[in-house]
Amino acid sequence: MTLDQLKSLQAIVEGGSLRAAAQDLHRTQPTISVAIKNLEEELGLKIFDRNQYRNTLTPQGKALYEKAKLVLGQAQSFKKLAKQLATGEELRVGIAFTSAIPVSPIISTIRQCKVAFPRTRLEIYSENGMGPLDLLEDGQASILIIPWINNIEKLESMHFMNLRFVSVIAAHSPLLQQYDVVPQAVMKTHPQVIISGRKSSTTSYGVLEGGDQWRVNDFQTKKEIIMQGMGWGSLPEHLIKDELAQGLLAPIKVEGEVGSPGIEFRIARLDSEPAGPVAQRLWQLFREGTSLSLSC
Repeated sequence: MTLDQLKSLQAIVEGGSLRAAAQDLHRTQPTISVAIKNLEEELGLKIFDRNQYRNTLTPQGKALYEKAKLVLGQAQSFKKLAKQLATGEELRVGIAFTSAIPVSPIISTIRQCKVAFPRTRLEIYSENGMGPLDLLEDGQASILIIPWINNIEKLESMHFMNLRFVSVIAAHSPLLQQYDVVPQAVMKTHPQVIISGRKSSTTSYGVLEGGDQWRVNDFQTKKEIIMQGMGWGSLPEHLIKDELAQGLLAPIKVEGEVGSPGIEFRIARLDSEPAGPVAQRLWQLFREGTSLSLSC
């Protein structure tokens, strides 16, 4: 059994055909076909049911495909570690954070790392909600700052900050004069503005189910829609300080809504992946910054 055979198996399944697998691996279709047949002969079982119009995995083939993905992933991790040991500094390090949080302390920490490692390209991504997890899975980011609503077993993490969200509406809304606490039935007739985007970025946290909705992909648009009296929604307190002070926005209480001192945001990374010197230094800088803020 070889890694090339496992790559052929993965390429056929994920590409949907021999032709797609051949294009993806830059090989001929007969070469891919022979690799799979040799693997089947070596293992003594059929991986694909060839009586179907398309190559369909047998039950045994499905189990082997799942294991093949794990083996190939481990092989890739092995290569990454070897490359890091050979070259020292990484060529690039990706940092992804949730767009709700203040950017200044993040950029300040990244700047310190860039001064120490000028040859490494530091790539910065701002995503909605849990969107940074998608970049982690795609290999684009290795350090994340995300809301810690649920523990994620594959990640090690440390505290970054607590962030308070406030439900607001345009200050001129008649609802503020009519109700101290707006009934859910009434609130459902007023559009709630919700952030959405990548597959992991939309969350049901704080969403009034069954109500009218606007969906946007950034906080500035969300804030503007609310300010213009077109809806209501929850926004990070630090983003609306001026608007609250100027009387453009006002807090609104909705029936059944539970107040919270804040959502915890944590810095996270995969606990199974080796960290190169740049990623490790960046992690240490975030840890030092967090420890300093907690001691103040």
